[in-house]
Amino acid sequence: MHFFDEALRLEAAGADRPNTWLGHSSPEYWNMVGPFGGTTAATALRAILLHPALLGEPVALTVNYAAAMAEGPFSVTARPAPAPMRRPSSRRRNRSHCTRWNLCCRTLPALRNTSAMTACGKS
Repeated sequence: MHFFDEALRLEAAGADRPNTWLGHSSPEYWNMVGPFGGTTAATALRAILLHPALLGEPVALTVNYAAAMAEGPFSVTARPAPAPMRRPSSRRRNRSHCTRWNLCCRTLPALRNTSAMTACGKS
């Protein structure tokens, strides 16, 4: 198994937390203050790819980092976002069918929020 595959490995947190996956930071993708942001984003995107509610494939990802992740175990929670309310209109503005996701990465055991993400997928 490649180092990158190992860095993105997630395991389901259990039946009591169906939207949550558990992982561990990887020293191979660590910089001066924490993990590389791309590795963190890829790990969170992997949580969407593992989610049973996934429809279609992800096409975009927006990441807002609140803090660097600490070394050690972490959790990723992925939830499909509710569909936006549509205003009645004579013309349709958005012709794409897009499923939005809210993701949150937390360093364990302190459960400090480290990032919030939104992904948009084509269904």
